[in-house]
Amino acid sequence: MLDRRPAERLAGSLLRTLLVLTLGLAVANFGFTTVGVDGASMTPTLQHGDRAWVPRFETWLVRLGLRSWSPGDVVYFRPPGASPQTLIERLTGGPFLIKRVVAIAGQTVELRRGRLWVDGAQVAEPYLAGGTAGVTSLAPTVVPSDHLFVLGDNRSPLASRDSRAFGPVPLDHVAGRASWVVWPPWRSDTDGQRSWNVHRL
Repeated sequence: MLDRRPAERLAGSLLRTLLVLTLGLAVANFGFTTVGVDGASMTPTLQHGDRAWVPRFETWLVRLGLRSWSPGDVVYFRPPGASPQTLIERLTGGPFLIKRVVAIAGQTVELRRGRLWVDGAQVAEPYLAGGTAGVTSLAPTVVPSDHLFVLGDNRSPLASRDSRAFGPVPLDHVAGRASWVVWPPWRSDTDGQRSWNVHRL
């Protein structure tokens, strides 16, 4: 008599694997995920190698019109005109960047010798390193409907590729908002002193 147990065990194993993968995809798309930081464009807020917690359900609330992105939010998005270069980017819809929203649709954004002005008023930016805003100037630019204007927190020359280079970002390119830095939990400074790294953005 033919023993069906190996085939049944294999089918059960495949079914469990499929269920775990489905659950993982559902959590990553509708629950939460984390994104890694590559580079120094968001220092001092985010350091190279940090991982940020992203509540993905917020993205769906925005798409349903129940929430909106606001100035100050740190978002990750596909920059306009970018096309996938790797298999991972093709699978995830990338490449992605992570920057800070500084202006939303209908607002006029301007940089005067590195200082941010929105709708004619200078904006305090306590998240910049030592108050350093760089030297970049940008003529007054009105953010189009359904777009965001984003900048890196590191405004040193050539430190951040952001809306100064590729213009306002369409809302449907935004994949989520980074809300907490969750990894690594500790960082060491140049003197070897360790400090707690987990923090809200």
